Amino acid sequence: MTNEKAIKALRQIKTFCSPTQLEELDYAIEVLEKLEKDGIKDPLATDFNNLENKK
Repeated sequence: MTNEKAIKALRQIKTFCSPTQLEELDYAIEVLEKLEKDGIKDPLATDFNNLENKK
């Protein structure tokens, strides 16, 4: 599974999502998009403790 596939699936799910859950779904999409943008292709296998904090 890639971030891009997960993002695509979550966007499709938005069509059927309860309006009360849209904010949470949008947040999950934004997180995956940020990870992808930052070059983290496999977040489940990434050790985030070793990443530099960018300020």
